[in-house]
Amino acid sequence: MHQVSSLLRGTALGLVAALVGLPVLADETFSTDLHEVQIERIAEVEHPWGLALLPDGRFLVTERNQGIIRMGERGGTLSPPIDGTPEVFRYEGPTDRSQAGMFHVALHPDFAENGYVYWSFSEPSDEGAGTAIARGVLVGEADAPAFERVEVIYTMDPHDSGGLHFGGRFAFHPEDNSILLSVGDRRNMSRAQDGDDHAGSIIRVMDDGSTPDDNPHVDDDEIDDKIYAKGVRNIQALAFHPESGELWVADHGPEGGDEINRIEGGENYGWPFQTAGVDYSGAPIGEGEEVEGMVSPVHVFEDTVAPSGLVFYQDDEFPEWQGHMLIGGLAGEALVRVELGEDGDEVAEEEWMLEDLERRIRDVIVADDGAIWILTEHADGEVIRLTNADRES
Repeated sequence: MHQVSSLLRGTALGLVAALVGLPVLADETFSTDLHEVQIERIAEVEHPWGLALLPDGRFLVTERNQGIIRMGERGGTLSPPIDGTPEVFRYEGPTDRSQAGMFHVALHPDFAENGYVYWSFSEPSDEGAGTAIARGVLVGEADAPAFERVEVIYTMDPHDSGGLHFGGRFAFHPEDNSILLSVGDRRNMSRAQDGDDHAGSIIRVMDDGSTPDDNPHVDDDEIDDKIYAKGVRNIQALAFHPESGELWVADHGPEGGDEINRIEGGENYGWPFQTAGVDYSGAPIGEGEEVEGMVSPVHVFEDTVAPSGLVFYQDDEFPEWQGHMLIGGLAGEALVRVELGEDGDEVAEEEWMLEDLERRIRDVIVADDGAIWILTEHADGEVIRLTNADRES
């Protein structure tokens, strides 16, 4: 563990000397209904997907298409790809038919003690690829960060040869550090209702990859033990509510029908039988917006968000947003603020923010100081920090 401590104590001077420098980009201010938002463009990153903040102020960011993780710092510098990650599946067909690559990255809740970083990715196999989670201990000096003791702790079953709908967002359960991972339907909607298939599910495993004894289907021969909930399409926005401990997600609809769901273990969320969307061809899908025996969404967006990244805001930097859900919008090119009603069964207010930024927002997280960090998902994507323009820095 000496190596972990050494990394975390690395000085900014050493990092600047070691890493490839990028300029801090121009700042701008945007108006929202409740706050003036100052944006600080930290760094440029190619097609970023996931972001994690380190305790010393640096950050980890994934590049989906390149299948790598880099380390960066507030001055805009980015490291070379961090060594030690396993091979990542890269779809060989047309680029618009691939969503494969490196996805989410997060620190273990006990990172200060164990140094573990977790990441999701498309894992290659003889069958093609599947959504997987790996972990490794972050070690080394500032000029050469690396992962050691790397192991793949989960891979979906079964894999297939497609390049779409991997899901890939995960979160640690606040009580036992188990991992809740979204696995997309792999653009084969019937798989979302197959109990032996991890596609179209939310998976729950312990932080070492083992199956929790209290998973809802451990005594059910018809549904895989690792499946926590079924009937989802391609969730890339997922977080636990900081007060209730409930798991909330925003799922991609087909053509229309993006929705917010409160997830309970053992439940079926309906895809593809229950949806407010239609096929991209315009053909109807399923049986309607509400189907008996399946859990209806808390909210269906009227316009397409293409949600990716979700966080509940609780800090003082943006006091009027406390308790609200912030969701990244890809097609929507917005940061969507959602205020839930008192009972959590409906949405009381919805605001699409930062639309003038005209960027696809891929991930949203909150730093210890209350600042909000987002990723914009483009070939010239960015790491951006949001603060309240009306408050003193």
